[in-house]
Amino acid sequence: MREILEQFSVWAIVDIAIIAFVIYQALLLIRGTRAAQILTGILFVVAAFLLSSIVPLTTLNWVMNKFYSSFIIILIILFQDDIRHVLSRMGKKSFIPGADRVASHHVLDEIVRAATSMASKRIGGLIVLERNIILGRYIDVGVLIDGRISKELLVSIFHPSSPIHDGAVIIQRGRVAAAGCFLPLTREENLDPNMGTRHRAAIGISQETDAVVVLVSEEIGSVTLVVDGKVSRKLDARQLREQLNDLLMGEEEFSDRADSSGGNGSAKGITKAPTPAVEGQSK
Repeated sequence: MREILEQFSVWAIVDIAIIAFVIYQALLLIRGTRAAQILTGILFVVAAFLLSSIVPLTTLNWVMNKFYSSFIIILIILFQDDIRHVLSRMGKKSFIPGADRVASHHVLDEIVRAATSMASKRIGGLIVLERNIILGRYIDVGVLIDGRISKELLVSIFHPSSPIHDGAVIIQRGRVAAAGCFLPLTREENLDPNMGTRHRAAIGISQETDAVVVLVSEEIGSVTLVVDGKVSRKLDARQLREQLNDLLMGEEEFSDRADSSGGNGSAKGITKAPTPAVEGQSK
């Protein structure tokens, strides 16, 4: 025991702490998901392999040895969606000053006006605002527009008579890049069964990318904001504008605007929005 303790150093403790932290974060990541069920099956296979090494089970040991040679490839195939999700999250944080400011005040004002107008008229809509992760592959499958953003344009796109009203609008670099875009649906299992396809698409794209999604429900005429798979619903115009400003404009720019407005500009009375709460969703 004394010899073992003598071999322990500060770096050994750091090494163990890092491994423990990685395992803990991995378990948090897959908790409550399909990956957790797969991991349970993998642990069963590992237990069978250890058993075949201890007990003289020749055939089982031979099968496990053949399986073990392809174990890493099998893991990559089974967890490809989760691996892609983790890697995309790792690249979300920008280290370039001002890189998070992906929208102007005009863009946010027009989005808020359009969302509240559609909600009052019970017109459904799905507006995706690109941030650091490029949404090019979703734009390519939609109808390219590359138009200046305005309330009138957004409302006309989502009007029921429009042929592209069922898809999503993607805002890229402050312009309407495309409409009628198809988005990935969330694979979360513990969701409100009354939640529609539009809600699942909003959660799905926010889980796979760092996009901010504004959703308008035509059934109840409410506005919902979805970020990182978390939902904040039934927002009024002021709440929506505050949260969009906090997420997309950057605190420094917003503070400068508020100071220069002298209390008369549109920034008056707006404070940093609270973190959106995760709520149950309705269609």
